[in-house]
Amino acid sequence: MKVLGIDTSTKTTAIGLIEDNEVLCDYNLTGRIAHSESVTDMIEEIFRKFEFTLDDVDLIAVGIGPGSFTGLRIGITIAKVMAFALDKDVIGVSSLVANGMSDYGIVATIVDARRGNVYGSIIRNEEELEVLFEDEILSFEKFKDELNKYDKITVTGLDGNKFIEKIKRGKLSKNKNMRGANIAKLGLLDYEKNGPMDAFNLVPNYLKISQAEAQYEKNHENSK
Repeated sequence: MKVLGIDTSTKTTAIGLIEDNEVLCDYNLTGRIAHSESVTDMIEEIFRKFEFTLDDVDLIAVGIGPGSFTGLRIGITIAKVMAFALDKDVIGVSSLVANGMSDYGIVATIVDARRGNVYGSIIRNEEELEVLFEDEILSFEKFKDELNKYDKITVTGLDGNKFIEKIKRGKLSKNKNMRGANIAKLGLLDYEKNGPMDAFNLVPNYLKISQAEAQYEKNHENSK
């Protein structure tokens, strides 16, 4: 089964292609180029290198966050449009869980959510993948309490280096960047367990209200 993985939850645009459990391609781009420009260009470049085309893809997997509001909307919209246009199955997966799949053992993914908060998840990635701490936004101090429960834990994510010194038995991963192939692998695992998602119900997992919504609520409270 050929699975295309897409993630735009961070400043890294990550595209990956797998066939069953074999990684065919992993293409990451971190920089100032907008996700909307880079995703389609990267996908086109990948398929120029293979003898098959997008029509041969069986499943499209996309990271649904948590992460960048704008980035998530771009990646999910592209995945949904492709699914409808090509009549392919689509599935959304946790960007945090996928990010942790590059390391073995107990792995925590940390993304800075500002104002002392983080997006965090913890997995056990061994013979089988097990989620130990579901995606959540919480203060780093509270998440640190969870992390310090483990005798040994690998810390990953683009912001892992900001927090590693405060984690008692933490080891910083060498694989901090998102990998599109991990999105594809996690998508295949979920697909085999639960089948495809309804593309109409595929939405970002923001875990917090947007700045615009927060400002609206603040203004609404002040007007009372």
